[in-house]
Amino acid sequence: MVNRVRKLSMDILDKYEESFGANFEDNKKTLAEISTITSKELKNEIAGFITKTIKRGIREQQKREADQKAREEEAAELARAEADEQAADAADISTEEDAAQQPTEEPPAQPEPEPAAERASP
Repeated sequence: MVNRVRKLSMDILDKYEESFGANFEDNKKTLAEISTITSKELKNEIAGFITKTIKRGIREQQKREADQKAREEEAAELARAEADEQAADAADISTEEDAAQQPTEEPPAQPEPEPAAERASP
C-alpha cells in the first residue's frame, strides 16, 4: 500500500506541484478538487505523503541555503584574514625599509679624557 500511495502521490505532485503546500488540511482540499479518489483513507494517506514530501523539500532547501551561507561567510572570513595578513606583512616590510634607509645617527662625540700625568702638574 505504501508503494501505491508513494507512486500516486509522486504522480500527482509531478502534475500539480504548485497547487500543494506544507499544510495537510489545505493539501486534502486541493486533492479533493483535482482527483476523483473516493476513499477517505487513501485520500488522507496521499495528502499526508504529499505534505511530508513538500516539508522534506523545504527542509532540504533551507539546509542547502544555510550551508551555502556558511561557506560564503567562511570564504569572506578567510579573505579578510588573508588581507589582514598581507597588510601586516606590507607594514613590516615598509618599516624595515624605512629603518634601512634612515641614516644611523652617531652618538655625540665625548671629549677624550686627559692623561692623568698632565692633570697632576701644579
